[in-house]
Amino acid sequence: MGEPFGTFLMPIYAILSWYGLIAHGKSGAYVLPVALVGWVWALINIIVRKSFDLGIVTFFLVLLASAYEKKCGFSKGPKVALCVSSIAVAANFALVPILWSDIQTDLANTRSDLWQTMFWWYCVTFSVYWVCASIRTYFRGENTIEYSREQRSTDEIERLSDEDISQENEN
Repeated sequence: MGEPFGTFLMPIYAILSWYGLIAHGKSGAYVLPVALVGWVWALINIIVRKSFDLGIVTFFLVLLASAYEKKCGFSKGPKVALCVSSIAVAANFALVPILWSDIQTDLANTRSDLWQTMFWWYCVTFSVYWVCASIRTYFRGENTIEYSREQRSTDEIERLSDEDISQENEN
């Protein structure tokens, strides 16, 4: 087994990420764990390779947006933040196929053809994945049962408070 561990980890991470998107797309519960794994992977790349990995920034933006959603509920602000940060991650992954000829030249001496092929498909797949995640997030409605239980509770409290105020004004 002369291939680096990442050769086999890339498709496993991709499959699990797609499963999360498909199985938990309505709630968005997949975003935080997938982004956290990506951010840690980028951090490991920086430490091991001693060179910058843009994923450390783009995945961090998704982590911030996810934290914003957890704090404020799924409303317009977090929704926009999640969509934009997901597109940033997609664009980062898209840089690999766009710049492939230069990247492949650099990798030719250090990585096998198998690794290079896996890496190219990994980046294409995740570019599409994060676009799909952004689209799925965009269509998660604020006024449906798909948004967070905490936000529904907050909305219910606000609605009841508005009804109480209306009743007081009538008296």
